[in-house]
Amino acid sequence: MRISAISDVHVRAPHDEADRLLMSFFSHPLVVKSEYVLLLGDIFDLMCGPHQAYLNDFQHIFQRIDELMKSGIKVFYCEGNHDVHLETLFKLFWPENGLVPLQTPVIEEIDGKTYYFSHGDEHEVDNLSYQRYKKTILSSPLKFVANKIMPYAVLNMIGRRASKISRKKGARLFDEEAVKKRFREGIEISLQNKNYDFILGGHSHVRDLYQLSNGNSTYVNNGYALRTRSFISINNHEVTFENLT
Repeated sequence: MRISAISDVHVRAPHDEADRLLMSFFSHPLVVKSEYVLLLGDIFDLMCGPHQAYLNDFQHIFQRIDELMKSGIKVFYCEGNHDVHLETLFKLFWPENGLVPLQTPVIEEIDGKTYYFSHGDEHEVDNLSYQRYKKTILSSPLKFVANKIMPYAVLNMIGRRASKISRKKGARLFDEEAVKKRFREGIEISLQNKNYDFILGGHSHVRDLYQLSNGNSTYVNNGYALRTRSFISINNHEVTFENLT
């Protein structure tokens, strides 16, 4: 049994460095031999709503996911906070029996162990402004705007501006140990009294492998993929971080 997982790739444009890293993940020998491939959110730096332009720009990525699925791999796509309201878009590419993007955490029994996986931003419990923001962008009115009203050109302009601001902030030095501590504490709170063997997520942009205080649960985060240049590989419930070129 093998699981391969990646998050926070933040592909911005066709064939940019993040795109190339994602395609390297898809073609990695361990990934193509996996039973499960988990895409844990913020795979794209901006993708929102059913705009055909996304399929035009990233046809090669959708096609590669489709090939993995057709080979018998079970693929999960958890939406993040940069890639959201994708259900209608995915239906354009997969009209029947295709990949369904997920906005809530998944709990999956795999080979006798319980896996909880998501984008991971629900664990940022102390950031109330972010939790309000996430609740707003997932709301029915915002979903309607994304799917029915917002033109691609306007959305793209807003997204590029927000992405530029985000990249400037991301380039600043930050205390990785403090981020680890905050997310670990958040997981202890958000999953209190839950007994999952493995908790997989992203969002923090900091790689982490942590045993929860209950002694039974392992939290795994690959971090910001362009920085770590790695992905999560779980083989018979043994976790490693595998390098990407």
